[in-house]
Amino acid sequence: MSGKFKRAVLFSGGGTRLMIYLGMFAALEELDLKPDIVIASCGGAFAATVINAFPDNISRKEYLKSEEYFRFVSGTVLTEHKKLSQIGIFSIKKLLYKKRAPLIEDVFNRYLVEMPQDLSEVFPSLKNLQFSQSIPTVIIGSELLFDPNETGQERNGRKLYQKIIITDQKTAEKINPEQIIIGSDNVMNSAVEMLPLIRTDISLLESTRISISDMFYVEPAFLHGKYFAGGAIDLIPIELASHLADEIITEKKQSYSSVEEAFVRAVLGFSGNERLLEIEQLSADFQIDTTGIKQDLKGHYLKKGINWRKFEIDFSFPKTYEQFAEDMEMQWQYGFDQTMKSIRR
Repeated sequence: MSGKFKRAVLFSGGGTRLMIYLGMFAALEELDLKPDIVIASCGGAFAATVINAFPDNISRKEYLKSEEYFRFVSGTVLTEHKKLSQIGIFSIKKLLYKKRAPLIEDVFNRYLVEMPQDLSEVFPSLKNLQFSQSIPTVIIGSELLFDPNETGQERNGRKLYQKIIITDQKTAEKINPEQIIIGSDNVMNSAVEMLPLIRTDISLLESTRISISDMFYVEPAFLHGKYFAGGAIDLIPIELASHLADEIITEKKQSYSSVEEAFVRAVLGFSGNERLLEIEQLSADFQIDTTGIKQDLKGHYLKKGINWRKFEIDFSFPKTYEQFAEDMEMQWQYGFDQTMKSIRR
Protein backbone atom coordinates (compact mmCIF):
# COMPACT_ATOMS: atom_id res chain seq x y z
CA MET A 1 0.00 0.00 0.00
CA SER A 2 1.51 3.34 -1.04
CA GLY A 3 1.37 6.77 0.64
CA LYS A 4 -1.75 8.72 1.55
CA PHE A 5 -3.30 11.60 -0.33
CA LYS A 6 -2.93 15.00 1.32
CA ARG A 7 -6.61 16.02 1.25
CA ALA A 8 -9.97 14.30 0.61
CA VAL A 9 -13.39 15.88 0.14
CA LEU A 10 -16.59 13.87 0.72
CA PHE A 11 -19.69 14.56 -1.40
CA SER A 12 -22.78 12.66 -0.26
CA GLY A 13 -26.44 12.66 -1.39
CA GLY A 14 -28.98 13.80 -2.44
CA GLY A 15 -29.65 13.92 -6.12
CA THR A 16 -30.49 17.63 -6.18
CA ARG A 17 -27.27 18.88 -4.55
CA LEU A 18 -24.99 18.47 -7.56
CA MET A 19 -24.54 22.17 -8.28
CA ILE A 20 -23.91 22.86 -4.58
CA TYR A 21 -21.00 20.40 -4.64
CA LEU A 22 -19.56 22.08 -7.73
CA GLY A 23 -19.71 25.42 -5.90
CA MET A 24 -17.94 23.82 -2.92
CA PHE A 25 -15.23 22.39 -5.14
CA ALA A 26 -14.64 25.79 -6.78
CA ALA A 27 -14.40 27.49 -3.36
CA LEU A 28 -11.90 24.89 -2.11
CA GLU A 29 -9.72 25.61 -5.15
CA GLU A 30 -9.94 29.34 -4.45
CA LEU A 31 -8.97 28.77 -0.81
CA ASP A 32 -5.94 26.76 -1.98
CA LEU A 33 -7.52 23.64 -0.46
CA LYS A 34 -8.10 21.73 -3.70
CA PRO A 35 -8.79 18.07 -2.82
CA ASP A 36 -6.33 15.42 -4.00
CA ILE A 37 -9.14 12.85 -3.99
CA VAL A 38 -12.94 13.04 -4.27
CA ILE A 39 -14.99 10.44 -2.35
CA ALA A 40 -18.65 10.44 -3.37
CA SER A 41 -21.92 8.66 -2.64
CA CYS A 42 -25.52 8.96 -3.89
CA GLY A 43 -26.08 12.32 -5.64
CA GLY A 44 -22.50 13.30 -4.84
CA ALA A 45 -21.40 10.64 -7.33
CA PHE A 46 -22.90 12.63 -10.20
CA ALA A 47 -21.06 15.76 -9.05
CA ALA A 48 -17.81 13.76 -8.96
CA THR A 49 -18.49 12.53 -12.51
CA VAL A 50 -19.02 16.09 -13.78
CA ILE A 51 -15.80 17.21 -12.04
CA ASN A 52 -13.96 14.44 -13.88
CA ALA A 53 -15.66 15.16 -17.21
CA PHE A 54 -14.74 18.83 -17.57
CA PRO A 55 -11.41 20.62 -17.14
CA ASP A 56 -12.40 23.65 -15.04
CA ASN A 57 -15.09 25.04 -12.73
CA ILE A 58 -16.67 27.25 -15.41
CA SER A 59 -17.28 24.38 -17.86
CA ARG A 60 -18.55 22.15 -15.03
CA LYS A 61 -21.07 24.77 -13.97
CA GLU A 62 -22.12 25.38 -17.59
CA TYR A 63 -22.80 21.67 -18.08
CA LEU A 64 -25.23 21.58 -15.15
CA LYS A 65 -26.94 24.66 -16.63
CA SER A 66 -27.08 23.03 -20.08
CA GLU A 67 -30.14 22.00 -22.10
CA GLU A 68 -28.98 18.38 -21.80
CA TYR A 69 -29.15 18.47 -18.01
CA PHE A 70 -32.36 20.53 -18.01
CA ARG A 71 -34.06 17.94 -20.25
CA PHE A 72 -33.13 15.22 -17.75
CA VAL A 73 -34.41 17.17 -14.72
CA SER A 74 -37.64 18.38 -16.35
CA GLY A 75 -38.29 14.91 -17.79
CA THR A 76 -38.32 13.21 -14.38
CA VAL A 77 -41.17 10.71 -14.19
CA LEU A 78 -42.62 9.34 -10.95
CA THR A 79 -43.96 5.79 -10.79
CA GLU A 80 -47.36 4.58 -9.55
CA HIS A 81 -45.83 4.44 -6.05
CA LYS A 82 -46.18 8.23 -5.82
CA LYS A 83 -49.82 7.67 -4.82
CA LEU A 84 -50.38 8.11 -1.09
CA SER A 85 -52.38 4.89 -1.11
CA GLN A 86 -49.03 3.25 -2.00
CA ILE A 87 -46.04 5.21 -0.62
CA GLY A 88 -48.02 6.84 2.23
CA ILE A 89 -49.35 3.65 3.76
CA PHE A 90 -46.04 1.88 3.16
CA SER A 91 -44.12 4.71 4.92
CA ILE A 92 -46.46 4.63 7.93
CA LYS A 93 -45.94 0.87 8.28
CA LYS A 94 -42.16 1.31 8.23
CA LEU A 95 -42.35 4.18 10.74
CA LEU A 96 -44.33 2.06 13.19
CA TYR A 97 -42.27 -1.11 12.80
CA LYS A 98 -39.00 -0.64 14.70
CA LYS A 99 -37.25 -3.94 13.95
CA ARG A 100 -34.03 -3.69 11.94
CA ALA A 101 -34.43 -5.26 8.48
CA PRO A 102 -36.56 -8.25 9.56
CA LEU A 103 -37.46 -8.95 5.90
CA ILE A 104 -35.79 -8.89 2.50
CA GLU A 105 -37.48 -5.76 1.16
CA ASP A 106 -38.62 -5.55 -2.47
CA VAL A 107 -36.39 -2.73 -3.69
CA PHE A 108 -36.69 -4.06 -7.27
CA ASN A 109 -40.31 -3.09 -7.84
CA ARG A 110 -41.12 -0.50 -5.17
CA TYR A 111 -39.49 2.81 -6.11
CA LEU A 112 -40.59 6.38 -6.75
CA VAL A 113 -38.49 7.77 -9.63
CA GLU A 114 -37.96 6.25 -13.08
CA MET A 115 -34.28 6.20 -14.05
CA PRO A 116 -32.73 4.63 -17.18
CA GLN A 117 -30.37 1.74 -16.51
CA ASP A 118 -27.94 3.26 -19.02
CA LEU A 119 -27.37 6.93 -18.11
CA SER A 120 -25.49 7.60 -21.35
CA GLU A 121 -28.95 7.65 -23.03
CA VAL A 122 -29.74 10.91 -21.18
CA PHE A 123 -26.18 12.19 -20.67
CA PRO A 124 -24.41 11.66 -24.03
CA SER A 125 -21.77 14.25 -23.03
CA LEU A 126 -20.62 11.94 -20.22
CA LYS A 127 -20.53 8.71 -22.24
CA ASN A 128 -17.47 6.39 -21.98
CA LEU A 129 -15.99 8.44 -19.14
CA GLN A 130 -13.42 6.46 -17.14
CA PHE A 131 -11.89 7.11 -13.72
CA SER A 132 -8.92 9.41 -14.27
CA GLN A 133 -5.56 9.81 -12.59
CA SER A 134 -5.80 13.62 -12.76
CA ILE A 135 -8.64 13.74 -10.21
CA PRO A 136 -8.58 10.46 -8.24
CA THR A 137 -12.18 9.57 -7.44
CA VAL A 138 -13.89 6.93 -5.31
CA ILE A 139 -17.62 6.19 -5.59
CA ILE A 140 -19.57 4.23 -2.99
CA GLY A 141 -22.27 1.71 -3.87
CA SER A 142 -23.47 -1.70 -2.74
CA GLU A 143 -23.97 -5.13 -4.22
CA LEU A 144 -27.23 -6.95 -3.47
CA LEU A 145 -26.60 -10.39 -1.98
CA PHE A 146 -30.11 -11.65 -2.77
CA ASP A 147 -32.26 -12.21 -5.86
CA PRO A 148 -35.62 -10.63 -6.75
CA ASN A 149 -37.39 -13.95 -6.09
CA GLU A 150 -36.27 -13.86 -2.43
CA THR A 151 -38.04 -10.61 -1.53
CA GLY A 152 -40.64 -10.79 1.23
CA GLN A 153 -38.82 -13.63 2.98
CA GLU A 154 -37.54 -13.28 6.55
CA ARG A 155 -33.91 -12.23 6.73
CA ASN A 156 -33.02 -14.33 9.80
CA GLY A 157 -29.76 -12.49 10.43
CA ARG A 158 -28.48 -12.89 6.86
CA LYS A 159 -26.32 -10.15 5.32
CA LEU A 160 -28.12 -8.67 2.31
CA TYR A 161 -25.82 -5.89 1.07
CA GLN A 162 -22.08 -5.53 0.59
CA LYS A 163 -20.46 -2.12 0.26
CA ILE A 164 -18.48 -1.66 -2.94
CA ILE A 165 -15.75 0.94 -3.41
CA ILE A 166 -15.40 1.82 -7.09
CA THR A 167 -12.25 3.54 -8.28
CA ASP A 168 -9.21 3.29 -10.58
CA GLN A 169 -6.52 0.63 -10.18
CA LYS A 170 -3.88 2.97 -8.73
CA THR A 171 -6.19 4.33 -6.02
CA ALA A 172 -7.49 0.82 -5.29
CA GLU A 173 -3.95 -0.25 -4.40
CA LYS A 174 -3.99 2.25 -1.52
CA ILE A 175 -7.08 0.68 0.12
CA ASN A 176 -6.94 -2.15 2.62
CA PRO A 177 -10.60 -3.26 3.09
CA GLU A 178 -9.89 -4.79 6.51
CA GLN A 179 -8.76 -1.41 7.84
CA ILE A 180 -11.98 0.40 6.97
CA ILE A 181 -14.53 -1.92 8.55
CA ILE A 182 -17.11 0.10 10.49
CA GLY A 183 -16.83 -1.29 14.01
CA SER A 184 -19.93 0.11 15.72
CA ASP A 185 -22.68 -2.22 16.95
CA ASN A 186 -25.11 -0.11 14.91
CA VAL A 187 -23.54 -1.27 11.62
CA MET A 188 -22.02 -4.60 12.71
CA ASN A 189 -25.47 -5.95 13.65
CA SER A 190 -27.12 -4.69 10.46
CA ALA A 191 -27.96 -6.35 7.12
CA VAL A 192 -24.63 -5.06 5.71
CA GLU A 193 -21.64 -7.35 5.19
CA MET A 194 -18.70 -6.11 7.29
CA LEU A 195 -15.94 -6.34 4.67
CA PRO A 196 -16.28 -4.03 1.62
CA LEU A 197 -15.32 -5.02 -1.94
CA ILE A 198 -13.17 -2.92 -4.29
CA ARG A 199 -14.12 -2.69 -7.98
CA THR A 200 -11.97 -1.19 -10.74
CA ASP A 201 -13.92 -2.50 -13.76
CA ILE A 202 -16.89 -0.10 -13.74
CA SER A 203 -17.06 3.22 -15.62
CA LEU A 204 -17.80 6.55 -13.93
CA LEU A 205 -21.31 6.85 -15.34
CA GLU A 206 -22.12 3.24 -14.41
CA SER A 207 -20.76 3.93 -10.91
CA THR A 208 -23.00 6.98 -10.66
CA ARG A 209 -26.05 4.93 -11.70
CA ILE A 210 -25.18 2.42 -8.98
CA SER A 211 -24.64 5.06 -6.29
CA ILE A 212 -27.91 6.95 -6.92
CA SER A 213 -30.00 3.75 -6.70
CA ASP A 214 -31.58 4.76 -3.41
CA MET A 215 -33.94 2.45 -1.57
CA PHE A 216 -37.59 2.99 -2.59
CA TYR A 217 -36.55 6.01 -4.71
CA VAL A 218 -34.60 4.59 -7.68
CA GLU A 219 -34.51 0.93 -8.72
CA PRO A 220 -31.23 -1.01 -8.38
CA ALA A 221 -28.74 -0.95 -11.24
CA PHE A 222 -28.27 -4.19 -13.18
CA LEU A 223 -24.73 -4.63 -14.51
CA HIS A 224 -22.64 -7.63 -15.53
CA GLY A 225 -25.38 -9.99 -14.35
CA LYS A 226 -25.59 -8.52 -10.83
CA TYR A 227 -27.81 -6.03 -8.99
CA PHE A 228 -26.31 -2.98 -7.31
CA ALA A 229 -27.81 -0.37 -5.00
CA GLY A 230 -26.84 3.00 -3.70
CA GLY A 231 -24.35 4.93 -1.67
CA ALA A 232 -26.81 5.12 1.26
CA ILE A 233 -25.00 2.04 2.57
CA ASP A 234 -22.24 4.45 3.69
CA LEU A 235 -23.38 7.99 2.94
CA ILE A 236 -20.37 9.69 4.56
CA PRO A 237 -17.52 7.14 4.41
CA ILE A 238 -15.26 8.91 6.89
CA GLU A 239 -13.30 5.75 7.82
CA LEU A 240 -12.34 5.35 4.15
CA ALA A 241 -11.44 9.05 3.91
CA SER A 242 -9.20 8.81 7.02
CA HIS A 243 -7.58 5.70 5.54
CA LEU A 244 -6.82 7.45 2.24
CA ALA A 245 -5.98 11.04 3.22
CA ASP A 246 -4.32 13.09 5.96
CA GLU A 247 -6.90 15.88 5.83
CA ILE A 248 -10.68 15.49 5.44
CA ILE A 249 -13.34 17.96 4.30
CA THR A 250 -16.97 16.91 4.82
CA GLU A 251 -20.41 18.44 4.76
CA LYS A 252 -22.36 18.95 7.98
CA LYS A 253 -25.67 17.40 6.99
CA GLN A 254 -29.22 17.51 8.26
CA SER A 255 -30.41 14.55 10.29
CA TYR A 256 -32.41 11.84 8.55
CA SER A 257 -36.15 12.56 8.57
CA SER A 258 -38.32 10.03 10.41
CA VAL A 259 -39.33 8.38 7.10
CA GLU A 260 -35.72 8.26 5.79
CA GLU A 261 -34.62 6.77 9.11
CA ALA A 262 -37.39 4.16 8.89
CA PHE A 263 -36.41 3.19 5.32
CA VAL A 264 -32.71 2.79 6.21
CA ARG A 265 -33.68 0.71 9.25
CA ALA A 266 -36.06 -1.49 7.20
CA VAL A 267 -33.67 -2.12 4.28
CA LEU A 268 -30.12 -1.92 5.64
CA GLY A 269 -30.84 -2.69 9.28
CA PHE A 270 -29.04 0.20 10.97
CA SER A 271 -29.93 3.66 12.23
CA GLY A 272 -28.92 6.45 9.86
CA ASN A 273 -28.99 9.04 12.63
CA GLU A 274 -26.83 6.90 14.93
CA ARG A 275 -24.38 6.64 12.06
CA LEU A 276 -24.31 10.46 11.68
CA LEU A 277 -23.42 10.71 15.40
CA GLU A 278 -20.60 8.19 14.90
CA ILE A 279 -19.26 10.30 12.01
CA GLU A 280 -19.41 13.49 14.13
CA GLN A 281 -17.23 11.80 16.76
CA LEU A 282 -14.58 10.97 14.15
CA SER A 283 -14.42 14.71 13.32
CA ALA A 284 -13.19 16.01 9.98
CA ASP A 285 -10.58 18.77 9.62
CA PHE A 286 -13.09 21.05 7.86
CA GLN A 287 -16.88 20.83 7.90
CA ILE A 288 -19.06 22.76 5.43
CA ASP A 289 -22.42 23.54 7.00
CA THR A 290 -25.38 22.94 4.66
CA THR A 291 -27.95 22.12 7.35
CA GLY A 292 -30.02 25.21 6.46
CA ILE A 293 -30.19 24.44 2.74
CA LYS A 294 -33.98 24.06 2.47
CA GLN A 295 -34.64 27.44 4.09
CA ASP A 296 -31.69 29.24 2.47
CA LEU A 297 -32.64 28.11 -1.05
CA LYS A 298 -36.41 28.10 -0.63
CA GLY A 299 -38.05 28.48 -4.04
CA HIS A 300 -34.78 27.68 -5.83
CA TYR A 301 -34.33 24.07 -4.75
CA LEU A 302 -36.25 20.91 -5.57
CA LYS A 303 -39.27 20.65 -3.31
CA LYS A 304 -40.96 17.36 -2.56
CA GLY A 305 -44.52 17.71 -1.33
CA ILE A 306 -48.02 16.28 -1.47
CA ASN A 307 -50.55 17.12 -4.17
CA TRP A 308 -53.73 16.74 -2.09
CA ARG A 309 -56.00 17.09 -5.11
CA LYS A 310 -54.40 14.04 -6.70
CA PHE A 311 -53.53 12.48 -3.33
CA GLU A 312 -49.95 11.73 -4.37
CA ILE A 313 -46.32 12.78 -3.89
CA ASP A 314 -45.27 15.65 -6.13
CA PHE A 315 -41.88 17.14 -7.09
CA SER A 316 -41.71 20.81 -8.04
CA PHE A 317 -39.39 21.46 -10.98
CA PRO A 318 -38.64 24.80 -12.69
CA LYS A 319 -41.26 25.43 -15.38
CA THR A 320 -38.87 27.14 -17.80
CA TYR A 321 -35.23 26.75 -18.81
CA GLU A 322 -34.56 30.34 -17.66
CA GLN A 323 -35.86 29.57 -14.17
CA PHE A 324 -33.83 26.34 -14.10
CA ALA A 325 -30.61 28.20 -15.07
CA GLU A 326 -31.26 30.83 -12.37
CA ASP A 327 -31.89 28.15 -9.72
CA MET A 328 -28.71 26.30 -10.67
CA GLU A 329 -26.67 29.51 -10.47
CA MET A 330 -28.06 30.16 -6.96
CA GLN A 331 -27.29 26.60 -5.86
CA TRP A 332 -23.70 26.87 -7.11
CA GLN A 333 -23.29 30.19 -5.30
CA TYR A 334 -24.74 28.69 -2.10
CA GLY A 335 -22.18 25.86 -2.16
CA PHE A 336 -19.39 28.37 -2.86
CA ASP A 337 -20.48 30.82 -0.12
CA GLN A 338 -21.10 28.17 2.56
CA THR A 339 -17.63 26.73 1.94
CA MET A 340 -16.02 30.15 2.25
CA LYS A 341 -17.94 30.90 5.47
CA SER A 342 -17.36 27.50 7.08
CA ILE A 343 -13.63 27.34 6.39
CA ARG A 344 -12.76 30.96 7.14
CA ARG A 345 -14.39 30.76 10.59
